[in-house]
Amino acid sequence: MTNTELTLLDPLDTRWLEFIAAQPDANIFHHPSWMELLRVCYGYKPALFVLLDEASRPIAALPSMQVQSWLTGYRMVSLPFSDFCQPLTVNDISMDALLAGVQMWRHKKGNMEMQVHWSMPRMDGVYPAEKFARHITYLDPDARKVLQKFAKTQVQQRIHKAEREGLIVRLGTTWDDLQLFYDLHLKTRKRLGAPIQPLRFFRLIWQRLIMQDLGFVLLAYKNSQLLAGAVFLHYNKTLTYKYSASDPSSWRLHPNNLILWRAINWGCEHGYRIFDWGRTDLDQQGLREFKLGWGSEEQIIYYSVLADRPPKTTASGWRKRFQSSIIQHSPNMVCRFIGELLYQHFA
Repeated sequence: MTNTELTLLDPLDTRWLEFIAAQPDANIFHHPSWMELLRVCYGYKPALFVLLDEASRPIAALPSMQVQSWLTGYRMVSLPFSDFCQPLTVNDISMDALLAGVQMWRHKKGNMEMQVHWSMPRMDGVYPAEKFARHITYLDPDARKVLQKFAKTQVQQRIHKAEREGLIVRLGTTWDDLQLFYDLHLKTRKRLGAPIQPLRFFRLIWQRLIMQDLGFVLLAYKNSQLLAGAVFLHYNKTLTYKYSASDPSSWRLHPNNLILWRAINWGCEHGYRIFDWGRTDLDQQGLREFKLGWGSEEQIIYYSVLADRPPKTTASGWRKRFQSSIIQHSPNMVCRFIGELLYQHFA
């Protein structure tokens, strides 16, 4: 097979794991366990596009999944519920060949639209879509060097205050730990007016990732009271900040700052290179400034759409506001019900 031919590889194929382990830009969202989690939870069908060299080894790849929804349509997504998932290639030539192969595959499938959570090269049939901010904090084996890059008032002093207040952060890897986080996460999502992920999704995170040493949860306590928590995923020297929750009455104690510092310190101790803060909407200026206070670098990443014509923009703001109002003024079970009913359609 030449390196201009495209094939679909099973994500569980050992060649895929060997390939991503050697790619410095690969993160937890490229790991086969993440794709398998999404398949089991939401029924998405994996479609791992790869170019193989003469020895049948991957040289370029774009992981994606088929999302078939009665609400949002039939499309490919790379990857659902993954903040950023860039194609992995050995050089620019293999990137061009990969894109050409994927476009041919789309045409054979009736010009199916594909959404890629990364900035793709500009070419015919590739269009920019939503833009987000991505923040990266580079780690060091000496955590003190990383700490010195944090904003003194905004970050360092708040970490020290949390420590003086006697807050304790515990690292957890059990299902009981995830359930404690989920209960707090539910209250947080309800306060924000956002539907929560199904409970089975977090159980799969525990089974497929945390039990495989690909993640953990940090829980912050004052005495025996749970104040805040966060879920972190890690792979290939990148530590990813994925989910967080907190009790607003505890914010003056800054438990979230202490949790983030403990996570960054863990990454330094375990030889990780990057702390990935995930995506931030461009209009969330306060959150962007908060992340920049942790010595991070900001990148502006636009999602890409592979299609025959530019994607349509949808005015969905009023729907989000209506949904938020319902959730905020309803019992917790409504937040869970809407998540169970609709979450999988908005990958």
